[in-house]
Amino acid sequence: MWAIVPIKTFDRAKQRLANVLSEDERRSLMLAMARDVLTCLAKSTQLSGVLIVSRTPEAKALAQTFTTARYAESPEANLAQALAQAAEYLVTHHNARGIMVVPADVPGIKASEIDCLLSQHERVTILPDADRVGTNGLICTPPLAIPFIFDGQSFQPHVDAAIAAGITPKIIPKTAFSLDVDLPCDLLAVSQQHPQSQTAIYLDKAGIIARLEPLTESQSG
Repeated sequence: MWAIVPIKTFDRAKQRLANVLSEDERRSLMLAMARDVLTCLAKSTQLSGVLIVSRTPEAKALAQTFTTARYAESPEANLAQALAQAAEYLVTHHNARGIMVVPADVPGIKASEIDCLLSQHERVTILPDADRVGTNGLICTPPLAIPFIFDGQSFQPHVDAAIAAGITPKIIPKTAFSLDVDLPCDLLAVSQQHPQSQTAIYLDKAGIIARLEPLTESQSG
């Protein structure tokens, strides 16, 4: 079982936070979250390896730091196509029998949860976001058991794809995968729920949390 971690370009990361974070802050946030995810995966006892999928120089540096493999997808590939290319690469070059897609923006995940999810996995396991709209984690055996979608609203399409392939998917909501970072409230949630994460430490030291708390309080009021 291999984990695949797709990472977008860092210079355009997290555009939905552009109204509250500068480009440099968003880049640093993306790096902190990726480090949290890769640290977690490195501690898993159930994974054979980790593959970062990205063409960015930062991803190359992360791969060297965490001693992981890196795959550069085709320049024109979208996320789903990049994941399919990476899965095919793992099958061909590493004899992978299963893959776990792990986004780089779920900084609250833990190795123990990864191992538990993998121990329960059969053919297709889907980890939805908190609203059960998107897919924040996907485990497939074999690696290309179903088509990858990942368009922001992929939870139900992934369920439908599994059923169309004759597979009853295992759906596991309310995991640490449910909290991905897209909005200012997500930053506060990471700080509150996972204060020891590298992401939370960065948000605190950079003064971002102190800056956001009054803003979110005024919005809620």
